[in-house]
Formats: sequence, C-alpha cells, structure tokens
Amino acid sequence: MSFQEIGKPGFRYKVDFERPAEEIIRSYRTVMEKTGCLTGNVGDCLGRGAAMNSCIGSLASGMKVVGPALTVKVPPCDNLMIHKAMTLIKPGDVLVVDGGGNHSWALMGFLMISTAIKIGVAGIVIDGCVRDAQEIRKSGFPVFSAGLSPNGPFKEGPGEINYPVNCGGLIVNPGDIIVADDDGVVVLKKEYAAATIAEVNKVIEREEKRLDEIASGMVIRPGIDEILAKKGIL
Repeated sequence: MSFQEIGKPGFRYKVDFERPAEEIIRSYRTVMEKTGCLTGNVGDCLGRGAAMNSCIGSLASGMKVVGPALTVKVPPCDNLMIHKAMTLIKPGDVLVVDGGGNHSWALMGFLMISTAIKIGVAGIVIDGCVRDAQEIRKSGFPVFSAGLSPNGPFKEGPGEINYPVNCGGLIVNPGDIIVADDDGVVVLKKEYAAATIAEVNKVIEREEKRLDEIASGMVIRPGIDEILAKKGIL
C-alpha cells in the first residue's frame, strides 16, 4: 500500500501509513493491562535485543503504552515537523520522534502534550528532551524521553514524517508496534506482531508457573547444573 508523499528527501512527509490490524494491537494492550510490565516478555520473544537504549525512559512511574508508531525525524533543536505530525496522527497511535541524538533542547512541552491528549494519541516516545515535566506527570499521559530541558525548540525544519527513524538506537518503521512501560521501550516489527503474541503468552505462563514453584519452596531454578555441565563447568 502506498501513500501520498509531499516534499523532498530530508523535508517531506507521507500523509499516512499502514497500521497493524486492530485485533493484533488489542491483544497486546490486553496483556499489558493484565501484567503491567510487558516489555520484558515481548523482548524475550524477539531475540532479547528489541529494546531502545536505556536513556529513553518514562517520565513517571506507572506509564505504559501499546500502539502503532507514527514516526518523525527532526533536527536536535527544531519541532516544526512534530507540529505537522499532530495533524496526521490518529487516535491510538504512538508518536515516535528521532531528535538527532542531541539532548540539549526540549522538543515538546505540555502544550503539545495537551494536543496529543485531545487527539487521543496513545503515547509519545522521543529521542530528545521534553519540558513542563510537572504538568505532564500530573496529566498521566505516557511520555518516554531521553531527558528534560527548559530550552525551547525552533520551528524552521527540515524533517520527515512516516519514514524510518532511529530512536534510542533502534530503527523504527511507521506501523511498528511500540510497547513501553517502567522497564523501557520495545519495538515490535509489524511483520512479527501476529505471530509473537502467542509466544508472549507462553512466556507469561512459564513465569507464572515458576512463581508458583518459588512460593512452594523450589527456590533454585531447575536445570542450571545441566547447563553448566554442557559447558564443561561441572
């Protein structure tokens, strides 16, 4: 599926992107609501390397989000194309911003967060800083950022919307599913989403079984000595 492109490389946007099926998104949101800490389980099913750099974290404890990524790339001190993205984003989307790796400016503040809340955006992940932290935390809206800065951004451009971006050391494509909680941010490629949910549920079942074993007195995980023996340690 192709979407209209406006502009030229470096300063352009696509008017929309292909989202995963709503039932797939809903299945992950349901598990997140049940567990409250889904990133580790999803990451374990994706080769244990699907999490963004740990510098990208929640602005307050308890923030969590699941949704398809609308991607934006901007210079480190400019948010013009983030404002444009707000005219394209749809309820339930996660705004994912590549701020160029310099964390000296805030690219968003509470005014833009208020806009996102009004639209119905699911959350924001930004490889850059935000400001107005107290107001954002009070709102409860999920924001995952690289930090805080009172320095405000300019509105000159350039930038790109709905193209692949680098956020927190990972490539994020439009429509990839973002899973974020207190542990960090995981990127689930949309082509793996349908098959991965079954594996995630299996991981959760195994962990629940292990918790029952610990509660019953089996405090040492079974099989450790066998692993060591295969490695020639025992």
